[in-house]
Amino acid sequence: MIHHVVNRTKKDIEDHTLLFHLDHERIKGKYWRKYEVVVVITDRPDKCIDLGENIILIQTEHLKEDYWKFVEYYRNLFDFPIIGITGTCGKTTTKEMVRQILLEDFNVTATWMSMNSMSVNLRYLNKLDDDTEVAVFEMPVAYPGYLRVACRYFKPQIRVLLNIGVHHLADCDTPEEYMKAKGEIVEGLPEDGTLILNSDDKNIRQVLDLSRFPNAIHIGMNEKCHYRAINARYDSGGMAFTLLHKGKSYDAFVPGYGIHNIYNALAAIAAVSSVGVDIPITLKRLASYKQVKEHLEFKKGANGSTVIDDTWNSAPLSMATGLDVLSAVTDGKKSIGLLGYMPQLGKGKYATEQYEQMGQKAAEAKIDLLIIVGERAEEIGHAAIKAGMEQEKVHFCETGDEVLKVLQPHLNKNTTILLKVTHRVMKQPSFQELRNKLIL
Repeated sequence: MIHHVVNRTKKDIEDHTLLFHLDHERIKGKYWRKYEVVVVITDRPDKCIDLGENIILIQTEHLKEDYWKFVEYYRNLFDFPIIGITGTCGKTTTKEMVRQILLEDFNVTATWMSMNSMSVNLRYLNKLDDDTEVAVFEMPVAYPGYLRVACRYFKPQIRVLLNIGVHHLADCDTPEEYMKAKGEIVEGLPEDGTLILNSDDKNIRQVLDLSRFPNAIHIGMNEKCHYRAINARYDSGGMAFTLLHKGKSYDAFVPGYGIHNIYNALAAIAAVSSVGVDIPITLKRLASYKQVKEHLEFKKGANGSTVIDDTWNSAPLSMATGLDVLSAVTDGKKSIGLLGYMPQLGKGKYATEQYEQMGQKAAEAKIDLLIIVGERAEEIGHAAIKAGMEQEKVHFCETGDEVLKVLQPHLNKNTTILLKVTHRVMKQPSFQELRNKLIL
């Protein structure tokens, strides 16, 4: 009996494991003799030595084909709803909204935090079992074909496309190629499947021929939406709005600031409605939704200041959203933006264009102080100055100590700080120290 399936030799091997030897790493059986029954399927038996009695070797000439046969076999064992969520930004938040809403009624399997790369697809597939009643997975794009693979693993019957911005240019030749790759969410959608789209997003309309999906469920704020938000406004602790659906209106609230959270909420409402949760119940649970850490998370800062911690990751769309939130909640207080580089943008002219746009956005947001962290993000500051921001309000820093020196005179109850520096930078010692001194 097989209890665990892996596709890399460096993955955890334990009792009753089936390994598809896709990486062709050398296997020394003496290190696995302590386990009960390890089965290796390989097209390179010469890489497997000293196996012993408890390691079974199966040779095949079609390893990748056999692996995908297994994936499709295992996925097809289950017919419960699987929800796949993609979008340049908001995947984790929307997934968590859906998961938390469903938990009270169903046994839910879901993506953990933001761990959604291709390398974990098999691990999540293995978590599906006879106890699972609904599954919800984030499905990202790193390069063309990436999302297609996720769709092949999970075959979600309910698919959500939140938005399409610009991201992962390090692995896509052009912004257009990345945007087109997001459209792979529709590939293999069954005829009776559900497609949920943000119809306010112009890039979605450019990438997808919506006439091909006459039964798609539209979310947004325009009159043609099946789930429509009106009267959107900032409220204490989050966003309030009126939900319109099938001729009825509902008062709605979602914890967490920003118009983007209303779109995330609309997508979550549509997704769980497709599973069968009534809207009044959904809205009650949504109002007590627990926000994801380091996703526009409001925290108490030094000397009574407020810090908006948005450090989990960084993309142009999420940075622009963070600046919008900073501008909206400041309400007469001093606003400070700490902006850093965006790892997945890579380098080159398209990346430079995105950094320049963020500088223009910072100037338009009329923040009081702009601190640029790291050489790779300097173009944000230069573009902000070019767009009209006073030069003395823009500071360029390399270390956490330099940032703290700039911030120190402004740390008081009348200051709100957007911390939009990716966790890759925040893990550095000087920035860990900055976080400790900045956030209580």
